[in-house]
Amino acid sequence: MKKITSLILTSAMLLSALPVFAAEAEPEITVNGEPIASETDAPSGTEAAVSESAAGSPETAAQPTEAAQAPADTGPRSSKVTVHVTMEQQPYTIDSFAKLELYSTSGELLAFDALWVGGITTELTYTFSVPEYTIGESFTLKLADGLSRLRFYDDIYGVGDSFTITTYSYTNENGESIAEDSFEMSAVPCFQKSVSLRYDGVEVPLSPGARVIDGVTMVPVRQLAQYIGMDSYYDPAYNVEVTSLGPDKIYFNIDTDYTTVFGTDLAAQHKTIWLDGAAFAALRTFSDALGSTLEVTDNYTSLSINMTASPRVTDYFNNIPVNRNGISSRTDYLIWVSLSEYKVRVYLGKQYQWKQIREATCAIGAPGTPTITGSYEYQYSMSRWDYGTYYVGPCMIFYGGYALHSVFLYQDGSEYDGRVGMQLSHGCIRLKKVDIDWLYSMIPVGTRIYITP
Repeated sequence: MKKITSLILTSAMLLSALPVFAAEAEPEITVNGEPIASETDAPSGTEAAVSESAAGSPETAAQPTEAAQAPADTGPRSSKVTVHVTMEQQPYTIDSFAKLELYSTSGELLAFDALWVGGITTELTYTFSVPEYTIGESFTLKLADGLSRLRFYDDIYGVGDSFTITTYSYTNENGESIAEDSFEMSAVPCFQKSVSLRYDGVEVPLSPGARVIDGVTMVPVRQLAQYIGMDSYYDPAYNVEVTSLGPDKIYFNIDTDYTTVFGTDLAAQHKTIWLDGAAFAALRTFSDALGSTLEVTDNYTSLSINMTASPRVTDYFNNIPVNRNGISSRTDYLIWVSLSEYKVRVYLGKQYQWKQIREATCAIGAPGTPTITGSYEYQYSMSRWDYGTYYVGPCMIFYGGYALHSVFLYQDGSEYDGRVGMQLSHGCIRLKKVDIDWLYSMIPVGTRIYITP
């Protein structure tokens, strides 16, 4: 009886639940996009089949797995790094290839490039292709070759130096995220330093100018030699630039460092070369030969050099009376008349550096009409003073009626009285015709005439 009652209650409960199961089964169930029957009319084992099919489906099983493994979106990405370099111009740029290398922060070489640099180069742009990365990544940039230095912000780097560059992003006024994978820098190309040369504190106007070649300061020999009072000339027979101080000579052999300095052979710091139509030699070799020292200030792009006065040159010129006495002239010439020696000496140069270029014997004033002494200037000239049978001329007047002029000449130019080396004039200074003609053709008005007893 109890079993029958229990069976009736269970059946009633199942019947009352049928509307509920029917309501929950209304949505269509699909597997791989195909509808399947509801629980009530599905064949036996369908529930297990649905579960197994769903487990093997890429749309239902793989997608959640991929979403779980994907990296978070941390910002914009890039596959390049750009370096823009502005060149700082130099007067003597050396052609080269500027090579930059880009490394990962772990030291792996990612890319490199070498761009030509010359005197006309104003800017360089390097675009490095690299594996894709997220903006914010850092790299190491290395100056490998071809530039004197590279500046990034306030830091300066030389050849072989490396430094870190970091990409970044920012949000503009429109709320857009902007990636920055390019960098602005400046650079100094490889160059020859410009040289400013002074001698005893006074700037030397060299043309062509001094310059640094292969790390050695080179100067145009003739221009510097002439400035300090020496003579210099090229001897084609021996392919040598000869520089002299009186009888003493320096031989700079072209295209070799073999140099002879006042009789001593030596190897110069650099071979003597032809450049811009002049013989260039090592400044150090030249200054050492003369006993000078070099005071050098290196300003990176230029050198400021002072060559101290040469004691050898100073002693040589001090042995010349017009230099020792500090006689000056408004022209490049000076005439010294030594009455006691009956000599007229002509000098070329400047104060303290007069060099004798000509000497002649003269006649001077008789005891009753002596030649005046002192310092005068050549004022003007006359072609002749005529005395009928004879004349003197040309005449170079320097004070009142005092002049340098020829000995007495017949009207045809032959000598009427050609005596020199004695006291016989009325105060003027007489010279042989060949000597006065040379003076008249060479000496400009305004030249100092210095007359000593």
